[in-house]
Amino acid sequence: MSDIWSKKVQSTELLYYSRLEKFNEENCRFWFDRLKVKDNMKVLEVGCGGGLFTNMIKKHFPSCEVVGIDLDENHINFARDKAKELNLDVEYKVCDIKNMPFEDNSFDLVFSHTVVEHLEFNDFISEQKRVLKSGGSIVIMRVNMEEKIVDKYFTDLENEVNEVYGKLVIEASPITMAKYLESPNLTAKKLSENGFDNIQLYFDRVVYYAPDFQQSREVALSQIKRNYETKLYMALHTLQKSKNGKEYQSELLGLLERQYKLRLEKYDNNEKLFDYQSSNMITLSAIKN
Repeated sequence: MSDIWSKKVQSTELLYYSRLEKFNEENCRFWFDRLKVKDNMKVLEVGCGGGLFTNMIKKHFPSCEVVGIDLDENHINFARDKAKELNLDVEYKVCDIKNMPFEDNSFDLVFSHTVVEHLEFNDFISEQKRVLKSGGSIVIMRVNMEEKIVDKYFTDLENEVNEVYGKLVIEASPITMAKYLESPNLTAKKLSENGFDNIQLYFDRVVYYAPDFQQSREVALSQIKRNYETKLYMALHTLQKSKNGKEYQSELLGLLERQYKLRLEKYDNNEKLFDYQSSNMITLSAIKN
C-alpha cells in the first residue's frame, strides 16, 4: 500500500535493528511483562515494522496466534522473510490501522510501539477497540520524549563521524514526526472515554547497552555488535536520503567500522569504559470493558 515510511523516514533495517538493540533475548522478559502477553493468546501488533516484537513473542510463546500489520509493504516483506528464516508461524498483513481486515472481538491483546504519536487518537483507537475482545488488553508503548537523558557512550571517532554527517544534504521529511504526541494522562483519559478500564501507566528506563557492567563476554559482545548495527543502518538510510550520499558513503561506513573495531579492541584489552545507553519508555495498558 505504501513504502514512504521505509524510504523517507526510517528504513526497515534501521527500524528492525534499532528495536533489536533495545528488545532482545537478554531483556525480553521485561518487555513481555509490560505487554502482558500470556500463553494461548491471540495477539495483534499494529505498526509492526520488520516484525521484531511479533517474532519474539511467537518464539517465546509458541501457543500464541500472532499477527502483525503495517501500512508499509517493505516492512511487511522484511517481517515475513525474518519469520520464515526463524521458522516462525506469524501472520503479516499490509493494511491500514484505520481499516483492519479482522472480525470484531477477535484478539486477546492488541499492542503498538511508537505508533500512537503519529495518528489522531480516534483513528488510532477505533479499529483496535473493534477487534479486541471484551476483557482483552490494549498496550500502548512509546519513547518518553519529554524526559531526554544524554547517555554515556563510546566516543572514539565520534567527531569525525559527525563531521561527515554534517556534509550530507538531506531533503526535509514528507511526514511530520510525532504530530499527535501528548502527555500520557491525556491518552489515559481518552482510553477511559472510549470504554477502557483498569488503566495502568508505567515509566521505565531500559538500559540495553552496558558491556563493561558485569556482563558475560557473550552478552557484552552482542551488545557492542547491536550498537554497531544500529549505527550502520542509520548511516545507510541517511546516505540513501542524501543528495550527495554516494560521495561520502565509503568514508562514513569506514569510520563506523573502525569505531566498532576500536570498541572491540578496548573490550578485549580489558579497558573499562563503562559506557551505556538506555531508553526512557512510557507504557499504557487498559482492559476493554
